[in-house]
Amino acid sequence: MLYVLFTILLNIKIPVVKILSIVIIFLIFFTPVIHAQKGLPAVGKIDKADLEMKDCDFDKGADAVKLIDWGNIFYRRGKDLFNTIYERRVRIKILKEAALNYANVSIPYYDENNEEQIKKISAYSFNLDDAGNIKITEVGKSSIYTKRINKQHSEMIIAFPEAKVGSVIEYKYTMERETMNDIKDWYFQGKIPTRYSEYQLNIPLIFRFAVQPSVVDELETKDEIYEERIAVGGDGASSIIQAKAIRKNYIMRHLPGIKTEPYMGSPFDYMQRLEFQLSQIDFGDGDVRDIRKTWNDLLKNLMESEDFGLQLDKKISGTEDLIVQAALLTDPENKIKSVYDFVRKNMNWNERETIFSDEGIINAWKNRAGSSADINILLANLLRKAGIQAYPVLFSTRENGLVNANYPFISQFNTVMAYVKLGEKFFILDATDKYASFRLTPEVIVNTRGFVVEGEKGKWVEAKDITHKYKVMSAVHGVIDENGVMKGDAVVNCSSYAKGKRCISWVQDNEKFKQAYFVKPYTSLQIDQLVVKNAEYDSLPLEQKVNFNYTLGNSGGYRNFTVNLFSDLETNPFIADERQSDIDFGVLKDYMIFGNYTIPEGYSFEALPENLSMIMPDTSISFTRFLSAEANLLNVRISVSFKNTYYPVSVYPDFAAFYKKMMAKLNEPIVIKRKTTP
Repeated sequence: MLYVLFTILLNIKIPVVKILSIVIIFLIFFTPVIHAQKGLPAVGKIDKADLEMKDCDFDKGADAVKLIDWGNIFYRRGKDLFNTIYERRVRIKILKEAALNYANVSIPYYDENNEEQIKKISAYSFNLDDAGNIKITEVGKSSIYTKRINKQHSEMIIAFPEAKVGSVIEYKYTMERETMNDIKDWYFQGKIPTRYSEYQLNIPLIFRFAVQPSVVDELETKDEIYEERIAVGGDGASSIIQAKAIRKNYIMRHLPGIKTEPYMGSPFDYMQRLEFQLSQIDFGDGDVRDIRKTWNDLLKNLMESEDFGLQLDKKISGTEDLIVQAALLTDPENKIKSVYDFVRKNMNWNERETIFSDEGIINAWKNRAGSSADINILLANLLRKAGIQAYPVLFSTRENGLVNANYPFISQFNTVMAYVKLGEKFFILDATDKYASFRLTPEVIVNTRGFVVEGEKGKWVEAKDITHKYKVMSAVHGVIDENGVMKGDAVVNCSSYAKGKRCISWVQDNEKFKQAYFVKPYTSLQIDQLVVKNAEYDSLPLEQKVNFNYTLGNSGGYRNFTVNLFSDLETNPFIADERQSDIDFGVLKDYMIFGNYTIPEGYSFEALPENLSMIMPDTSISFTRFLSAEANLLNVRISVSFKNTYYPVSVYPDFAAFYKKMMAKLNEPIVIKRKTTP
């Protein structure tokens, strides 16, 4: 790391004398320090009140509450390297059975060449025994172990065998990191409420970090400048050198958990946090140098990486015939499709999202399996050999959270895909998806930004898709008999984005698919037969044919039934009075419902629901219903169209009110009654 420091300083043309003075400052400050957690109970000690707690007073009904979340960063001099030391302490109260998963802790770290090491770790569980006494159990070594993820990453696992509802668990560890210019970001808020969160930094004043706070509640800050004095020199001569550092504390209290809401994007985007970037080095006397990393630096490092850029030129044995056949195709889109389909057919995704190839694409190809990086870097490699302009593109999936383009840190991304340029058009391909057409922007990254590793500077690309929609069309035919039983059949076609999820569900488990889409949403229906076609053809809709029978509701001589069958709009997900997050559908949506229903002779339709059209004030959602009855036959046509993919939380009251009214109209029953005999 000393070498890294010299490299940084030489690259910005710092005189050797100043470089040596900086190294001396490191020698002063980078010594082991004991950092107290002032005002907090000691590790392994607990107040009985926390064990007696039954609910979180500032977030009622929470499954668990983080009582303490404490972090500390400082520098320490090793034998020949200067490292960043990251201390972390977490204490959690388990309030409900659903939170017992918090008693299985995973701490990921980057351990290639020992760049990150967990040096110290301790863990305790706290309980009350039958007599109401505090029982403290230290977690044994057999319950703390390391698990290898891939050649770059491992995770430390802590299992708390004594954990149960009512327990408090606590763990603390120290991570030594071979880096000086990267301070870990800090999340004050999480998915469960946090009672107390503190982050402490101890940084020599020569370093200036840009801090990006994303907070809305009160943030307590404390700054303390401190000074060290050290004697340097030898042979009877010595001098005293003074150097300054800053200790910064950031504290937040009583933060409710960020709960998962329908169509919310990533919960991480809504968590209050601090983000850091080393931006400048201050050499004194007004000499301040900007050293922040750029996206160009990141791109250069990626292209020189054996686990990334150098994989693009690897020769993949056994793909020669594919390249020859692709070269014979004159339509570039057919070339893209042939290579894309080849990789999808021959490679299996291990469900790991990564940005670096785990074992290299040659090994991944031999094993016919790999991570998202293995598969999609392989895809870009073969597309290039087929004469297509293809580049890796880094993304943070919607679930992982949005990327901050002001911070060129690769850690923000969690997956890589293939970016294909074709004239004025471009495609983003993800060969881990075996069912989506290459023309669809992968749904997991729709409405995000990706960084294309292209040329000397790279570029950003907006991953949007306004051409393809989430489309569901259902056509139902039903005949009602004298006993009030409807026998019917239906065809449900799911196109574009609506097809993907259903295909995966169908292939994984036919019975679960049937239950999820045709049984659980319609408790009064009995499904007699279900036939699914076209799962293997990405250019055709997923066709689902179903035979059913349906017992009508009966009250006071009137019978009723719904025409909202197999529409994918069975329930209203926006019933909460308030909402924390924006609504992000990702893609545009269209729904169509067609139906014809025959009622028995001797029955007539009661006054039918009115034909109507409803439109959101901003015209972004439209609902149209048309019903026509002639003798004993009813024809139905309903359409719902979403022209926006995104609604900020500020418009939620109006959005929810419209959606509630629309769902009420969609589920308005059709009522029939027996005709009166003259």
